[in-house]
Amino acid sequence: MSQEHVEAMNELLTGSEEVSVAARKLPREYVLGYELTDGPADGATVHWQLRFGTGGTTFALTAVPDADVLLRGDWRVALTAMARNRRSEEQVDDGLVADGDMESLMAAVGEQFAVARKVATLETTFPV
Repeated sequence: MSQEHVEAMNELLTGSEEVSVAARKLPREYVLGYELTDGPADGATVHWQLRFGTGGTTFALTAVPDADVLLRGDWRVALTAMARNRRSEEQVDDGLVADGDMESLMAAVGEQFAVARKVATLETTFPV
């Protein structure tokens, strides 16, 4: 995922009234982080973060020390599963392990997550 892709997603999120309405329902900010090892650039660790707050949803490509949930796993395994899951109704395990309570996080941000996904999912080619 490139910085340009993230900027395009954030622009769509910022401009969405639907995301804004869902965001105002949250009592506080929630953070979902990803730490993916063995990334495409010399095996470096890849970091992603999604922030769900009362002001909206934002995405970034930086490490997140304050995550409510941190998903850890292998970059290639996770992206291969994400690509397959986007193309098929039969879901494939992404191999990610959650540090934190994913069920509670999704209970809190589920509506905002779903709206953000709908608004900011861009056509992309997965690099795996």
